[in-house]
Amino acid sequence: MAAFPALSRIPGSSSYTEELNKNAVKVGSKASGLPVLNKLVTFDAKTFKHTLNLVSQADKESVITHYKATCDVPFNWDNEQEDGTTYEVIYGAPPKCKLDKVKERWKITLILIQYS
Repeated sequence: MAAFPALSRIPGSSSYTEELNKNAVKVGSKASGLPVLNKLVTFDAKTFKHTLNLVSQADKESVITHYKATCDVPFNWDNEQEDGTTYEVIYGAPPKCKLDKVKERWKITLILIQYS
């Protein structure tokens, strides 16, 4: 299984968000006659939104190449913001790249969804 590419320098992280799946809610069935809530799903995947600042052109190309190669398969991603846990994730959207404040440096926003 592929892993997220190692970047040549550690980019600054401007933002980091971790969300639980809003579709993993409990539903009750009045037809059953039981006052029990049933889970809608058994696996509650997390969604990570991670923004990398001041990414070099070469590292930006590495991220895009990785996305093109693994956009439809899970890969390993190290969550350095939390506790260094490695998650098996898939891309939730293509990476968003825009020029950062410094010329020739990029700001890349990643949306990653926990796969297992």
